[in-house]
Amino acid sequence: MKFTMHRHKQIVQKILFLFSFAIIMYVFIYSIHTYSRSMGLFNNFDIQISGNDYINTLLIESEIYPQISSSLLSINLPEIQNKLESMDYIAAVQVSRILPHTLMIHIVERSPMLLMNTPDKIIFMDKMGVLLPVDAKSIGTFPVPVLSILDDNGSIDEYTEDITQFLQFVLTEYPIFYKNLNEVKIQSDIWEFYSTNNTKIYANASYLTNQLNILKNFEKTVNRVRDLQDYHYIDLRIKDQVIVKEKYRKG
Repeated sequence: MKFTMHRHKQIVQKILFLFSFAIIMYVFIYSIHTYSRSMGLFNNFDIQISGNDYINTLLIESEIYPQISSSLLSINLPEIQNKLESMDYIAAVQVSRILPHTLMIHIVERSPMLLMNTPDKIIFMDKMGVLLPVDAKSIGTFPVPVLSILDDNGSIDEYTEDITQFLQFVLTEYPIFYKNLNEVKIQSDIWEFYSTNNTKIYANASYLTNQLNILKNFEKTVNRVRDLQDYHYIDLRIKDQVIVKEKYRKG
């Protein structure tokens, strides 16, 4: 019985000690914070922005200045992050304080993977299916394959999921195909691919990934004697078959 009471007393004393220590630390930190603000130790600070290769630094600064207060300690970091992540071409933002005089902002940009050409508009798409605006600067910065939707009744929204799945597949599983891709045309269930060497490839939207896997295996099989550029066209639309027509060669 005495042992139990002694043990209980030790636990209570330990809890009181930890509680008192927490209060002391809080008061200490609060006092330093109050003193620093009253002395203006964190009022004048630098903003360092990194990771933005495409987006102009001045544009980023103009977006965050309304959220910048007089003190580094009073800046609302989540508010700045949310503001910047709402901008086109920005995928993610990390905002942090480096005391006493620096606000760090690291930008992760989006990269267009296709230029979408539809009856309604022209717009970029990144690998996650996010649509990005097009202007003279972006056209000159991102030389990507052109995808045309030739279905007059079709819209970008109708094809976005299929195009995103196609992009993610070729970028991860078949990057050489994307590297040599110049143009894509979609008309109903038929997808036509045009390589940089003018080889035309036909596939069905319904079995697109499977047919591109067949093409990838076919390319591995013939790569010692043939390249895809040696063919005028390659037709993948017949199940588990690759139908080809070779280009005419001189000599």
